[in-house]
Amino acid sequence: MAYGSALSACEDPSCARKSRGAFFTPASLADFISRWAVRHARDRVLEPACGEAAFLVSAGNRFTALGLEGSCLQDHLFGLEVHERSACEARKKLAFYGLSCTVEVTDFLKAEFKEPFDAVVGNPPYVRFQVASKDVRESMSLISERSGVAISSLSSTWAPFVVQAAMSLKEGGRLGFVLPGELLSVNYAAPVRAFLLDSFSSLQLITFGERVFPEVQEEVVILLADGYRKGSSDCIQWRQCETLDDLEIGSFIDFSPVARDDRWSGLFASGSALRSLDGLIDRGLFVPLESWGKVALGSVTGNNSYFALSDAEFSAWGLGDDDGIALCPPGTRHLRCLDFTEDHYDSLRKNGARVKLFCPSGESLSEAARSYIAYGEGRGVNEAYKCKVRSPWWRVPLGSPPDAFITYMNAYGPNLCANSARVAALNSCHGFTFSHELREVGQELLPLACLNSATFFGAEIMGRAYGGGLLKVEPREAARLPVPSVSLVLKRRTELRAIRHYVEKALAERDFDAAVNLVDAVLVSASHDGDGGEFSQMSSSATLMRLRRKKRGRSHAKS
Repeated sequence: MAYGSALSACEDPSCARKSRGAFFTPASLADFISRWAVRHARDRVLEPACGEAAFLVSAGNRFTALGLEGSCLQDHLFGLEVHERSACEARKKLAFYGLSCTVEVTDFLKAEFKEPFDAVVGNPPYVRFQVASKDVRESMSLISERSGVAISSLSSTWAPFVVQAAMSLKEGGRLGFVLPGELLSVNYAAPVRAFLLDSFSSLQLITFGERVFPEVQEEVVILLADGYRKGSSDCIQWRQCETLDDLEIGSFIDFSPVARDDRWSGLFASGSALRSLDGLIDRGLFVPLESWGKVALGSVTGNNSYFALSDAEFSAWGLGDDDGIALCPPGTRHLRCLDFTEDHYDSLRKNGARVKLFCPSGESLSEAARSYIAYGEGRGVNEAYKCKVRSPWWRVPLGSPPDAFITYMNAYGPNLCANSARVAALNSCHGFTFSHELREVGQELLPLACLNSATFFGAEIMGRAYGGGLLKVEPREAARLPVPSVSLVLKRRTELRAIRHYVEKALAERDFDAAVNLVDAVLVSASHDGDGGEFSQMSSSATLMRLRRKKRGRSHAKS
């Protein structure tokens, strides 16, 4: 039996529940949202994807508290559920509590209503677009067309549920949903974030320090949106709770996104830290990384274990210089330094790292290359998607070696590492190419200057937390990372060069805090903030956001 379900595993297997995104909501959470959403005995309330009626029961109890008889709720309480057996259990549960309610077996994404609702409450399903049925994908597209809200092929079904739910409301109506933490940070949710700000006069968010759903690894947030089409919002009210027991405790803090579609992960930062970062940018001391050059994805092989070889493996196959090129090995641990040099490459080569990329040049193949290609075909490497769509399948598309690498999946945060060895990069890191006129100073000093509290704070705001507490920064976010401007780097170049040895030593010992403190001390004296207050604020916020990621990562690892 699943958590919160009356159906046995035979009646409703976990794989079936997962395919439709069905996870059951704790009663205390449903009660909290229903108390907020149901305000008058005359209200009409809908729970889409109602499952086994967690919110319907809570809303029914709220109506009885407002003076309505439980047996008189047919015109006030409505539920929709695509899974027939769950809908049957919902009706049984409502009858057990003496609550009358209409529960229909239908898909909310296709539903049309004669009358709008005062409130829509619930926990929409989380199903990725790629694995959703054709009908669901078509419904998502239609909702996108009707609303004008872009819903990408990367999104999950919760996104169109939010839009459809809002469009089902009366003017002034309320939306109370349990949503994945993706709402706050992922790129595909940007149009939904903008839609919510534009469509509701009041938005509240509640986040949690601990995991809320026993079955779900995903971080969840509570969205309380009020005043549909009664104005827009420039400010989000936010409250952090450790557990469900804290739902009624504490006051809300105001958070104002800079742009309508900005990430909302900045709400975990202090207002003073955000103002400090904005001040550095406004004064031209910090600029987006793309001001220095261009971020690009590393090369995608389709099968790194086949294409990336150690020096010994390369030689054992009899492959020669025309059959491959020097490669920055998969992974990024070796890039936690200021410069990936020929000495670094040679050390990794001697230790058996995969430093060669099988990539024959020219039209004429060596006998060894032909043998290795035949070996790959025997293993089915040519059937991998990325291999199958290119011709010939074994020719990995490559650009020029980047001037630097950007690590993008990290526990501490991303860093820039120069590529003096001029080796190719795979997609385990991003590549970075400096503008021609900035290449010399950029390769020497920007990787060092980027090890500062403002850049790491910006990464926490722009990046997204992944499993294990890691922070991921996509190419688009990497391009926007706040980094020291050319003028600031040139102004402090003597001091930066003076601390380089000590920073390299701290990085070698994985003491990132020490490295950041050294760079901060150099940059503070040039930032019109002699007491270091701006950088201290950003450092504190970055640390707190980092610890929050790690705490959630440990929580997930234990489950």
